[in-house]
Amino acid sequence: MTMSRRQLLPLLAAAWLPSPTRAETQPLIALPGNIPAPNSALPDLADQVHRLADYRGKPLLVSFWAVWCPPCRRELAALAELRARVVNAGVEVLAINLGDSAERITAFLVDHPAPDLPILLDRDKAAAAAWHVQVLPVAYVVAPAGTLALGALGEHDWRMLEIEHQLRALQ
Repeated sequence: MTMSRRQLLPLLAAAWLPSPTRAETQPLIALPGNIPAPNSALPDLADQVHRLADYRGKPLLVSFWAVWCPPCRRELAALAELRARVVNAGVEVLAINLGDSAERITAFLVDHPAPDLPILLDRDKAAAAAWHVQVLPVAYVVAPAGTLALGALGEHDWRMLEIEHQLRALQ
């Protein structure tokens, strides 16, 4: 089956219907089609540029979020905890913020710490457009070969061991 990135969001949404709360307790959804991940280049809060292609060869979870998004706010600390558990196993986790200023994110992190979680800035939302992000939160997992392997739509409990196992299995 040939798919485009544009078709993935409806596929993720259909996987979670009919229960909107089910996503919190569901593992990641396998994505068909060997679709290549976009090669975004974004600065982090320290203005260091991260090229997603630089992570090729290892599983990469990319989570899109914003400070104004309540589910995003709730899950950010758990994303940081997930990264702490998997980074030494060769799995990387990045949080891409849509449109908030570095100052606003830094102020948010004072009350909602996410230690050692790389937070990238999509100031002009070009990365979100390349990934066809239309709702938040949404996350994609890029396989080591650079293709989209797994996805998550809506709030997730990133502390679930099954999600950690899914990420480690991609190595």
